[in-house]
Amino acid sequence: MAEEKVANKNQTDTEKPVFTWSAPEFASYVKTSNWFVLIVLAAIGLIVIFAWQKNWTAVGVVSAAALALIIQSRTKPKNLKCSIYRSGVVVDERVYPFETLKSFWLVYGEQPYVRIAQAKRFSSNVHLPIAEEDPEQIRLFLAKFLPEEEKNGEDFADTIQRWLRF
Repeated sequence: MAEEKVANKNQTDTEKPVFTWSAPEFASYVKTSNWFVLIVLAAIGLIVIFAWQKNWTAVGVVSAAALALIIQSRTKPKNLKCSIYRSGVVVDERVYPFETLKSFWLVYGEQPYVRIAQAKRFSSNVHLPIAEEDPEQIRLFLAKFLPEEEKNGEDFADTIQRWLRF
């Protein structure tokens, strides 16, 4: 398998990318002190309710989740280098040949992105944030190699993250 990745990487090295861009891996929002206060107040409220019910496991889970949320909210997105070739897609030097991909769909919004489903059964989707590139041109090019799933859209987790301005 490692030999396959090396072979695919070498193939993309000799090929010129059709599209190439750099984009942050996720939309970053400025979080005011009010955002942090709201998270802390919600956590305290839930902790009080669960403590009153003597549900100590839930108290621990809410405490850990609030702490993790605050720590994660301070994480800055790294820039991903994305390229699309005639043989596949490369995201931060990770090669995904079209033969290993199943379908794709575009999600429009504040920061549009392409999601690509992998053919492997338990593999996660490939996430390509689109910066200044034209999403329609990318869609038309990918449609030559992969079927488009127009019914798919934003994941539930992405909706929650956008709603929380996370």
